[in-house]
Amino acid sequence: MMANRRGSILLVDDEEKILKTLGRALRDAGHDVMETTSPRQAQRLLAERTFDLFVVDNVMPELGGLDLIREFVGATPEGERPQILMMTAHATVESAIEAMKLGALDYLQKPFEIDELLVVVRRALEHQQLRTEYRYLVSERDEQFDGRSDPPRRNGGRNQEHRPHHRRDRHR
Repeated sequence: MMANRRGSILLVDDEEKILKTLGRALRDAGHDVMETTSPRQAQRLLAERTFDLFVVDNVMPELGGLDLIREFVGATPEGERPQILMMTAHATVESAIEAMKLGALDYLQKPFEIDELLVVVRRALEHQQLRTEYRYLVSERDEQFDGRSDPPRRNGGRNQEHRPHHRRDRHR
């Protein structure tokens, strides 16, 4: 059931205390969580394995969240990307809009309640599941129809030879 969807989450925040608190809450909710305080380590992890969700802080000393998202999105085909959530204590309308333009599904302004995070994470994982199912169904459809050279005939399923009509001259 999608309401109980559990996922693999990469959590990136340079503040260790926040990282550990959020990671614990997500694990308690049944998710598989990898944490890092390093945006560069996050890039390596994103390249090594697939995640359902990428939760990233915006303001970090090494590389900002928007830049991290921008680099990741630029290097990763859309169908291979996890859902992206941006979080920051320095929320501005501009950074929220930029995160969404880059493909972030949602934006959390710190401080936020753990329950708020869990709701947003659940919605993101449901969205990712729907996206995955859609891609699967499209590939199945394409596979099914790629093997056909002729489109199906619209004659009720009967395989009829095509016979030209001969016009008969009518005699009066």
